[in-house]
Amino acid sequence: MLGTGAALPGPALTTDEVLTRVKSYMSPAAFAVARRVARRLKITTRHLSRDLAAPVEPVRAGDNGPQLAGRALRRAIAQTGQEQASINFLIGHTASPHTLIPSNTAWIADEILFPGPHVELRQACTGFAAAYVLATGLCSSGFARIAIAGSETGSVYFDPRRLAEDPGQLVNLVQMGDGAGAIVLGPLMDESASHIERPFFGSTGIGRAPGLMLTEGGSGSPQVTAGSVATFSHRYEDIKTQGVSLLRASLAAACESGVDLATVDWFLPHQANGRMAEICATHLGLPQERIICEAGSVGNLGSAAIWVALDRVRRSGQLAAGDRLLVLGAEATKYLYGGFLYVHGLT
Repeated sequence: MLGTGAALPGPALTTDEVLTRVKSYMSPAAFAVARRVARRLKITTRHLSRDLAAPVEPVRAGDNGPQLAGRALRRAIAQTGQEQASINFLIGHTASPHTLIPSNTAWIADEILFPGPHVELRQACTGFAAAYVLATGLCSSGFARIAIAGSETGSVYFDPRRLAEDPGQLVNLVQMGDGAGAIVLGPLMDESASHIERPFFGSTGIGRAPGLMLTEGGSGSPQVTAGSVATFSHRYEDIKTQGVSLLRASLAAACESGVDLATVDWFLPHQANGRMAEICATHLGLPQERIICEAGSVGNLGSAAIWVALDRVRRSGQLAAGDRLLVLGAEATKYLYGGFLYVHGLT
């Protein structure tokens, strides 16, 4: 691992600030419920790429998905100590693309003036794991510097006028955030350097209804009427019921890949909400004081969540050389899981 970076749009917004901006579309009862849900999720602030000044609006200038990814990538590349020209492959992943075609990654390449090959993964919270698996194959094929960027601007899909008819939108409002995270990888030349090992990836969702779905733009699209906005369908109760089983599957896969839990110093689970340390301690038996959770201050960042959290903990000084951090990813779209073991090095 040569470098990491993150980018969050605008200033942090508290839950009360967000709810105040959409209060005119909510009943007093719904407003109270939203505050209770936010407290239960322990998400106090998040960053949004839009202002919530209108029910349907574009992102602010400079804060679209590719622009956020570009900022995160430039920070990751700067940390490598190499020029941007050293990057020779770019992988992007997102569930909220700038456009369906060209790919979101094509716009990221434009943003950082990258002329090389790139590929897009349309994934949410486990996009990081799929991208890493792909990167390992590319690395063994001779690509010396691979950049990965995960970005999410899901707030543009939120329409407060639908709060009354779809309670899932209320959960999205108080749980999700926007942002981007990036990483630069290369072949391991020195065992004392920071590196990733023991990747794993899988699914428990065959034949099951998606927990999170965005149909507009695909072959399953309903007819879109003028003035509407594409929205995520959020089966919150299903996700709440199945989330722990996904984390268990992720932990089991890590052990099957050869990870010895007794040697793990830190755990970085899917950043769904601010209670992940408590949840993983209760249901997985992991030591709560060793569980990293950044979601309380940035919200659930979807495809960007793990890269952003990893960058924040790497820059915090919390990790000592040789510390082993196990990433446990989970995604509710079609119930995917994945992760890897990160070893914090001297460099």
